Amino acid sequence: MKALGIDLGTTKVAAVIYDQNDQVLAAAGMAHHAAVPTGDANAFEQDVELIMQCVDRVVTQLPLELRQEVSAVGITGQMHSLLLKNRTQVSHLVTWQDHRCGADLIGDFNRIANLKLREGFGGTTLARLARSGELQQWDQCATISDFLAAELCGNTSITTDPTHAASWGLYDLDCSCWNLEAVQKLNIDPEILPEIRPCGAVIGRLNKKYADLWQLPENTAIANAIGDNQASILGTGSDFTNEIYLTLGTGAQLSLVSENFSGQLPENIEIRPFPGNRQLLVAAPLCGGAAFAFLADTVNSFRTALGEAPLDRSVLLDKLDALGMEYLQQNTTPDITIAPHFLGERHAPELRGSISNLTLNNATPGALAAALAYGIVRNLKNGFPAGVLQNRRCVIGSGNAVRLVKSIQHAIKQEFALPLQLASGREEAASGAAKQALQSCS
Repeated sequence: MKALGIDLGTTKVAAVIYDQNDQVLAAAGMAHHAAVPTGDANAFEQDVELIMQCVDRVVTQLPLELRQEVSAVGITGQMHSLLLKNRTQVSHLVTWQDHRCGADLIGDFNRIANLKLREGFGGTTLARLARSGELQQWDQCATISDFLAAELCGNTSITTDPTHAASWGLYDLDCSCWNLEAVQKLNIDPEILPEIRPCGAVIGRLNKKYADLWQLPENTAIANAIGDNQASILGTGSDFTNEIYLTLGTGAQLSLVSENFSGQLPENIEIRPFPGNRQLLVAAPLCGGAAFAFLADTVNSFRTALGEAPLDRSVLLDKLDALGMEYLQQNTTPDITIAPHFLGERHAPELRGSISNLTLNNATPGALAAALAYGIVRNLKNGFPAGVLQNRRCVIGSGNAVRLVKSIQHAIKQEFALPLQLASGREEAASGAAKQALQSCS
């Protein structure tokens, strides 16, 4: 059996053909360039039609002979995001990077509904639109992944799963359903919310339009879409109770699967649903791989200001990483401390990055690169109770910032005192969605 897995990311679309032997037989991907200029520095929206066009191009890049053997389709994509639709139109996608509400308005929403909404959550966007009266013109709302799943089936009603529902901040983990009391207190019509179906549930069959367009077998099973954090773990993990999962891409996540966690967690750690009626403990800083790139961009901004030509970004990043490793070979840990809260944090939007313990002579490029690598890893690890991390045997790393930056690899191994295994697969999130689809549809 073979499945098509699709990942609708923040910056690109990826697709894989995956088989029952956990092998990626083919992969394709490209940037969707769907960002929409809004004139508002706090608004982050994307053109849904451009993303859908990119999906078509990516899927049809996969080998035709493999596409014709697909029996199931799994879909994943950026969590927290939200789009709206009615009978005649589809809104822009409001992404997880959106922060139009501000601390005061979010605080008001949370007091009213007894929730923990944060910037970029779909529930925060719904509450904002409900307060302004703009929500009344729409009939349904969805993540981008749930929207695509419904389109492939030709379903008029959109469904979601617990992983996506929880990402909006309106989900009740105890009853595995929408928190309708909170929804009504925020003046959100419950009818606009998608029906919650189990993770991986078959929600329909591929319709003729997409069967012809993508040259897939008609009536191919379509699985309920899943959040990209959970999909990435499905695509990389093999021993959920003993592994720690660390991803550095556009965003960042440190995740641990738990059978039944009980206890208190700090605000920066979330509990998310995970397939198999399990839980996922997650730290998700807003600034991931971009935090390391900040150093290269800063060097180039200095060069430009001084009248020098900027260096190639990738070459400069490699050089800074090499200098960071030279520093770490001579020093146990960095003596400079960098807190990479450059974009704020969901639990504390007002936070900003900082550098401390500077002297007149220790701010070398290598020391800064090493300190930034350690700061990124510590920002992920901070807040996890020691008992939660005990008895784990390795860290599974994924994302280009882990694969390519040696100083980040060094920091991971030192901070966790565990071996680091780089994920061997390609397009982990798309692979995880395909894997789940195969398991659900077999």
